[in-house]
Amino acid sequence: MNLCRGNSLRVDLTNRRINRALAPEKGIGGRTWNSLTLFEELRPGTNPLGPDNILCLSAGPLTGSELIATCRFIASARSPLTGFLGDSGARGFFAPELRWAGHDQIVFTGASDSWVYLWIDDGRVEIRDASHLAGMDITETTLRLRADLRDPDLQVAAIGPAGENLVRYAIISCNLARAAGRTGMGAVMGSKKLKAVAVRGSRPVRPADPERFRKACAQFKAAIEGHREFEPRRRYGTTRIMDSLANLGVLPAYHYRSAVFEDLHKVNAEALRRDHVVKSKSCYNCNVFCSRYNYTSYSEGEGPEYEAQAAFTVKCGNPDLELAVGVSNAVNRLGLDCISTGEVIAWLMECRHEGLITDADVDGIDLSWGSREALLRLPGLIARREGIGDLLAEGTRRAAGTFGGAARQLTAEVKGLELFSADPRGIKGYGLMNAVNSRGGDHYRGEPMIELTGDEDLAFRRVGYREAAHRLEDKGKGALVRYAELLGLLSDSMTVCKNISCCMDAMDFDLAAVAYSGLWGREVTAEELMQACEHVSQVERQFNLREGLRPEDDTLPARFIGIPIPDGPAQGTVIDIGKLVEDYYREKGWNGGVERESGGNDSDAG
Repeated sequence: MNLCRGNSLRVDLTNRRINRALAPEKGIGGRTWNSLTLFEELRPGTNPLGPDNILCLSAGPLTGSELIATCRFIASARSPLTGFLGDSGARGFFAPELRWAGHDQIVFTGASDSWVYLWIDDGRVEIRDASHLAGMDITETTLRLRADLRDPDLQVAAIGPAGENLVRYAIISCNLARAAGRTGMGAVMGSKKLKAVAVRGSRPVRPADPERFRKACAQFKAAIEGHREFEPRRRYGTTRIMDSLANLGVLPAYHYRSAVFEDLHKVNAEALRRDHVVKSKSCYNCNVFCSRYNYTSYSEGEGPEYEAQAAFTVKCGNPDLELAVGVSNAVNRLGLDCISTGEVIAWLMECRHEGLITDADVDGIDLSWGSREALLRLPGLIARREGIGDLLAEGTRRAAGTFGGAARQLTAEVKGLELFSADPRGIKGYGLMNAVNSRGGDHYRGEPMIELTGDEDLAFRRVGYREAAHRLEDKGKGALVRYAELLGLLSDSMTVCKNISCCMDAMDFDLAAVAYSGLWGREVTAEELMQACEHVSQVERQFNLREGLRPEDDTLPARFIGIPIPDGPAQGTVIDIGKLVEDYYREKGWNGGVERESGGNDSDAG
């Protein structure tokens, strides 16, 4: 492949040494560089919270360029929550600043014996004392570093108390509320006593072939602004999803016990915009402005996105939107993943509802549906690992083991990673994506949005099956998920916003090839980009297999299998996840989900 390699900062926290190297040659940026680094360098069976785990933070070669929404970084390590591949991305302004400082990837090895932060000022890189930051939340840490370094525009990626206390789903956050939220990368950072990374850069990303690169930029901009969802996304961001999912009959009300939430009008996008949104906000170089700044009597902050909005309202049976927004702000500052936090609280409420736990098990906290006490107290207890919070900090899979088999049957997680806020039975492509993707129960690995469009021509053009355009159809879903995961890998490597590239179908491999070619000044084909993504997709599978993944782990939670949606517009819908997984394996060319039919499991497969 005719691909360029990025540069990599190698930071040995044990010995306080910093070296420079090159990112893996078969990657194309971001997640591909990280996954290849972990596969090549991390010993199988490494303790995720031990000093031998490797933490990678990567931007991509297009990050911080003129291409719209090239605003993300990807954090990767072995996950302390799942034990498998862990990674997560954050939007905002940190990743562009890292690129402007001249760095593409940071690889952290070892662990410090005291709290430190990494200071990057263009080519100057230092490990500095962070003992004065210990115990601070993410907002406090960010503001203190900006004051210390006398730069109000300083870009900071930090952990909060949750990361310091090794909560298995702790986040890394930049710009106060832009979270690399999934799989516990904040806990890995905390295990290394790395409190933050502070970056200042002054060198813009300049394409080698400006004319060709700007052609790609203009085409991408036109695709975004011409999309039917452009204005709704500008107005509501991801919170618009709540009404859409209600109409599809897949809301996770009362922890998936119902698809109907009677107080939906009190907690939906319109209510949020009317009652709590102060202004719209944007990530670096984005024309969508899909984020929002909120104000409540509890606090103010950025967001919430749909997942936090739904997690602390519908899923917990809470009709008080102001309370939910306040909880979302608190969760962000503490450094907790909103999806896992909302899920563990909702699961606990259902266990109490079913009589599987007692008040004594949870320090006497009221766990009735929508409990204000539970929503206000539990995030802090989790972040500090106090009382029942210590158990919940382990994630639902581990916590359920304490309460027995019946409690285990109520969990909503795959491979240890908590599910998103939608019922997978009624959106079968998303159900399959949650079952098979490389980091566990997750919708954002790749967005099979085509199944929600009804656009049969688009489905046929992308994956070869017209039926794939319909969410309740089984046919074509293996091909759809395979395509969606490859497009997701491409987006995670370009580090472009997936809400645009994947959800709006505004970026494909052909357009990406023009952008890469213009940036690097050499010909890069769509086929080369797809081959790189296919290769890393297989590498990620092999990483998980050597860490103990079994094909039978590619499934959905027991509560969804063979049990129909109980009410609402999709009442009676079931999902045959075994059939869908087999279809996906065929599309991948896997023999029983273990290896490609051509044989072998070396890193060059795929």
